[in-house]
Amino acid sequence: MGHIEDLSSVMIKAKSQPSWTSAGLETNSHWRITLPESILSSTLVLHHWLEARGYTWQSPEARGMRIQNLDLLANVMRYHLTQTTGVVLLSGFDVAEYGESASRLLLLQLGYVLGSVLDKRGLLYDVCDRGQDHRQANVLFSSTCTSPGYHTDSTDADLMPGIVSLLCLRTAREGGVNRLANTLTAYQRLLRSQPEVLRRLCEPFIRDKIIVGEVGTRSHLDRLRNAFPVFEWGRWYPGLTCRYMRYWIEAGHDKAGLPLSEEDLFVLDQFEATLNQEDITYQLQLQPGDMIFLNNHLIAHDRTEYLDWEEPEKKRHLVRMWVGNDALQRHASKPDDMKLNHLYG
Repeated sequence: MGHIEDLSSVMIKAKSQPSWTSAGLETNSHWRITLPESILSSTLVLHHWLEARGYTWQSPEARGMRIQNLDLLANVMRYHLTQTTGVVLLSGFDVAEYGESASRLLLLQLGYVLGSVLDKRGLLYDVCDRGQDHRQANVLFSSTCTSPGYHTDSTDADLMPGIVSLLCLRTAREGGVNRLANTLTAYQRLLRSQPEVLRRLCEPFIRDKIIVGEVGTRSHLDRLRNAFPVFEWGRWYPGLTCRYMRYWIEAGHDKAGLPLSEEDLFVLDQFEATLNQEDITYQLQLQPGDMIFLNNHLIAHDRTEYLDWEEPEKKRHLVRMWVGNDALQRHASKPDDMKLNHLYG
């Protein structure tokens, strides 16, 4: 499994996977969920219980605890992530009132209920401008205020998060707008208009991967091994997978001594042009307390370059969590009125 031979067969097999335009996503309100009071109050109770015993949101003791109705919410989220939109936005958490620690607790507990939380750079990773330059060695875009362009998370051939989640703690002074694009919709359009471009996207590209704190020079063989297609089928979960970030593709090829050809650059240009079509791109500005969850196989994301505040305590700050593919492989039934009433009752 993995390599796509018959481009057209994907559209038959992927009928149940989310595909949308920006207008369609805007008119579908089900993926925007207000956190119910039962979950908010239960989160605060658990947070106070942990604090009273000297524990924190990341203490092992917290993992064994459960927040009321979180399993019901996770099922609703999983349904939308796999079958309707591939994106879920949770709102209603007042960071100013409840505190950043409680918001981290809720995010992590949601991750535990959804699936396996991946501990790649910590269970939760702080996304903020550290005054670094992504063109320097081992610097992530998430440590800069520069726009990374449309991408899915992870450039490691052996690591593919199923769900990417971002919790907003503080917004920038200007910019930092989140952009989403459905890669299945892009696949459909390329299949109709430029199948030769799509064919190349189903063949491997070398990727550079960032290993924070790496010492020494990576072997040429290791660089060549970190290669995989932009589009593949069924390797990580039963569906279409898009793995893309242009900068790390170009860097991977350059560092391996195999720069991209003019034909390959044209292919990437056409893919990016498709993702950036106005009716595919959906924009939103996360607000403090918002939590967005993305199906990392289907939804490419970006954020615009931003200008931050001077005061350290006001600077833009998001928290990222990666959840494994087991979260997308579990069955998620369509939420019925009885379960929704119980969740909000």
